[in-house]
Amino acid sequence: MKQKLKFNNRAIHNHKSNFVSSTGKSKDRVYTSFQMDKTTQFKGLNLCEYKKGEKHFVIQFYLKGQRTLRRFTLGKFDNNLNVVTGETKFGIKQCQERLFKIAKEHQDEHSHWLKDPNLTVSFTQVNQSISIRKLIEEYAKAGFEKMFNAEKMKGNSIRDKVRHLFGYNLRVRHLEYDTDDKGDGYVRFVPSKQLRNNDGEIKSINKPAPKDWDELFKWYPPGKFNLKNHSFNMSGNKSIYDDVIGKINIEDLRTKLIIDHLNQYNSHSAKYDAMECFRTLWHFAVHQGYMENDAMINPTYLVPIKKGRPVPNKYKLKIFSDEDWKLLLEVCNDLSHRYPWQTDAIVLQALTGLRRTESFQLKKSDLKYWDNPKILTNKAGQKQIVYGEIHIRPAVSKMGQEEWIPIIEPIKTCLDNIKGIPKRHFTYHSKMYNKSHRNYGLAYAKGLPWLFCSTQVQTSELFDSKYRFSSKTRLRTDHHCWLEIRREMKKRKGLSANDEYLCTSKMLRKTFTHKAKRAFDGRSDIAKRFTRHTNEDILEGRYDGVTREEIHQNSTELAVVLDFVKKRA
Repeated sequence: MKQKLKFNNRAIHNHKSNFVSSTGKSKDRVYTSFQMDKTTQFKGLNLCEYKKGEKHFVIQFYLKGQRTLRRFTLGKFDNNLNVVTGETKFGIKQCQERLFKIAKEHQDEHSHWLKDPNLTVSFTQVNQSISIRKLIEEYAKAGFEKMFNAEKMKGNSIRDKVRHLFGYNLRVRHLEYDTDDKGDGYVRFVPSKQLRNNDGEIKSINKPAPKDWDELFKWYPPGKFNLKNHSFNMSGNKSIYDDVIGKINIEDLRTKLIIDHLNQYNSHSAKYDAMECFRTLWHFAVHQGYMENDAMINPTYLVPIKKGRPVPNKYKLKIFSDEDWKLLLEVCNDLSHRYPWQTDAIVLQALTGLRRTESFQLKKSDLKYWDNPKILTNKAGQKQIVYGEIHIRPAVSKMGQEEWIPIIEPIKTCLDNIKGIPKRHFTYHSKMYNKSHRNYGLAYAKGLPWLFCSTQVQTSELFDSKYRFSSKTRLRTDHHCWLEIRREMKKRKGLSANDEYLCTSKMLRKTFTHKAKRAFDGRSDIAKRFTRHTNEDILEGRYDGVTREEIHQNSTELAVVLDFVKKRA
């Protein structure tokens, strides 16, 4: 039986929820009911606790004649004292006052809910009205801050956020996203060559880079120049800025309006990301002082986003077998003359568990070799040498923390191969002319800071230090390399071009995690030191894959304990 909570401030303050469901899955929020008589107006009152620590008074109810459970947030629990009144800022007393008033206006004499307070009640004090569109412009000028701290999002996160805020529009063609050495993302304005349909004729227009955000939004006003029937927007979605919801003021934002906007998306992830944008804008408005919200009644907390039927994921926990693992490294070595740095980045990811984006952002200075390498002995009595460490800067790490990877013999061999790339020539294959030639040198890489450089560097601009140290000179993608790797591995395994064969970058980290656990006798607590996961649950639930061959081998042990079945005569 689920434990109920006493309705007093001390009990609420000391209450800590367990954010694990009965099935073992992690939960973002937990609802706990209070020890109250169900016949009173307190019926349905719960404490909603979020993982981040926030606690809210929430009333759960059904509208008369309907069977859909609804929730309304009465306020955020705040046990601090009001310096004016000397009372708790928002505790049980304030909760009762709000609940009684709302119940009187929305319930009948039998305490049946006739009206939904989500549509009629707001606790927000407006200092200055501002439309959602104008708020988006202010948020962009502020540098895309995170909701709960002063940090900036990383470049990739900004790009994903922009897509829903004011994307699906030609204005994003003028934006490039990057992350500085501190881990703060930023946007760079660039020129754009665009194709526009003018009275049935396709016209090419060269647009210069806008000088600031004001000019960008002036060139592309709301609702115009949306990308339709485009690879980036096949469904014809509209951003918040270009949709009609952008016209309303932020204080008038309601759950129903958000749901209407989210209905244009088909996937659960797209709906959730768009809803997070509304949540970010609400918090930004409060932090900027446009409105005061003592209870933090954010309408996004009440948006129900139902997951659809689970789609089978063939890549879930899929890893390379030992045979395919060795074959992958052989293919990468053989293709290194055509895909320099790309194949080496893949090998380094395979040996270290580095995420793809992390490896692309490594600098040569991140390799810290020791003057006196350490000679250590493993459990088998074998001597192994640790030559130094790879420094994962906070700006590079996914978690924003400083991390280190020991440079052992296999990793050192890979790094030595990378050092020799600038001295080589590689075979550049032109798809346009369907030919190959060997006159492409890579000596320019000696003057670049990146461990993995781009083969598309503009050598004429290398005298510009700003360009030389920018992300334009580093490796950004390995897509075509993986296509060639997959084709070559199919060929060597005797498979036809139409045969399905799973071989992608997302399998590298899963395979490394599996091998790390196997090296430490299945101990996730040691393996996560090398996979750099925050906790063991994530490691075991999402990354610890298994091959079918291992399952077959395990089944032989299972057969021993299932030998009680006898064949009938």
